[in-house]
Amino acid sequence: MNVEGTLLMNEIEHARAVLADKSRILVFSGAGISTESGIPDFRGPDGIWTKVDPDDFHISRYRSRADLRIQGWQMHINGEKWGARSGIVPNRGHDAVLRLWEEDRLSGVVTQNVDGLHQAAGLPDAAIAELHGNVKTCTCLECGTTWATEEILERVDAGEEDPHCDRCGGVIKTGVVMFGEMLDPESMDRAFMFLGQSDALLVLGSTVAVSPASDVVLRAAFQPIPIVIINRGETEADHLAAARIDGSIGEYLPDLVESIVE
Repeated sequence: MNVEGTLLMNEIEHARAVLADKSRILVFSGAGISTESGIPDFRGPDGIWTKVDPDDFHISRYRSRADLRIQGWQMHINGEKWGARSGIVPNRGHDAVLRLWEEDRLSGVVTQNVDGLHQAAGLPDAAIAELHGNVKTCTCLECGTTWATEEILERVDAGEEDPHCDRCGGVIKTGVVMFGEMLDPESMDRAFMFLGQSDALLVLGSTVAVSPASDVVLRAAFQPIPIVIINRGETEADHLAAARIDGSIGEYLPDLVESIVE
């Protein structure tokens, strides 16, 4: 085994040692856990921001431009990868997180992802704080009426390119948090509630670079709660980690979980 392989094995063993006696592990997940299901990330070399203008995801532009709204609804209708009708399914990483839950070793999941794959893997909604919202619900930006996204997509199927609220005529958007919008305070409160019940933090597939979501990781470090990171490439929290595995979540997390629940 070369030096790089030896260092990786050492980090895997270190991660196991950190988590072995922890009974309430909090998972903080980012785009990296879903890329292994085929959903592109945002900031990577082939991420979404290399293909589209990030300003098109600003709430003010969404409100003012029907063409962007029409394009967005069609993305969902076409089943594109992170859309509401996507056929993407959970991967071994999501299944390993569920295993922690089934073994009563998980305090909760705080996720930056909007794809609902943790729920699709079997986690209950009550165990998840979706900091950046999700694609499964829609809201009127004027009166706050909510719908399942599928209800709105059925209207698009029927010929409404840019459906508006049938109560007040307001613009409708999915529950995904856009630039210029505040995070849902209830989701942040739930995230910090989970953290308060935790004795370890497992960061999966996040660079921990997006605030205020990253505050969850920073607050864990200051408590202090031991942090284990599994991610391809560097993160903003590497200097805070008790152990860090640079690699595939689907490759390393299942074995790590099995080693601590046996």
